[in-house]
Amino acid sequence: MVTHKPLRRRQPVQERSKRRVERILAAALELLETQGVDAVTTRAIAQLAGVPVATVYQFFPNRDAILQEIVTDHLDRRDVEGAAVLAALNPTSIAEVAHAIFEFHYEHLRNHPHLVTLHYTSLATGLIADPRVRRAEFARTMHAALLRWGLLREDTDPLVTVVAVEIGDRLLQTAFHAGPDKDRAILTEGERALTQYLQTYAAPAA
Repeated sequence: MVTHKPLRRRQPVQERSKRRVERILAAALELLETQGVDAVTTRAIAQLAGVPVATVYQFFPNRDAILQEIVTDHLDRRDVEGAAVLAALNPTSIAEVAHAIFEFHYEHLRNHPHLVTLHYTSLATGLIADPRVRRAEFARTMHAALLRWGLLREDTDPLVTVVAVEIGDRLLQTAFHAGPDKDRAILTEGERALTQYLQTYAAPAA
């Protein structure tokens, strides 16, 4: 798992301090998910977490540091959930794999709109680094899975799945910026295109 180093002022050591940080982050996430990023202020976080504002600043130098940690935790959870989706599959075609991955991201986009917005805003403003290392790790995992399922030729260059993941990532950004009226259509077309691309490297039918 690859994480971007958070902008913590200091790491909690005592159990009580750890619980306070957990409450701060949970409060910030709740505000974000229910009201959007503009509602995530240090004063609102402190009030919801039941701690003084000064306590928030003991662990985080500013609001951006809290948002950065929320995004990083979000990406960590998404990585774990995405890996679980692959692990649960027993596909007989590349199309099944592409559909499962795109459906996972579509549901994520619809279920966590404010988190996804924060993610792309953070990338655009430099609050977090481009998670290309995460994508590379997912590409390796997917490549190994496609070979294990017998869906790719054994001599397929791993670069193939790297390219597929990079294209998929761009398609997700395009779908996000297109909004809820067009995101499904964009992802459907993207799924079709990537399926056809990977199909050119498909293992011969048994």
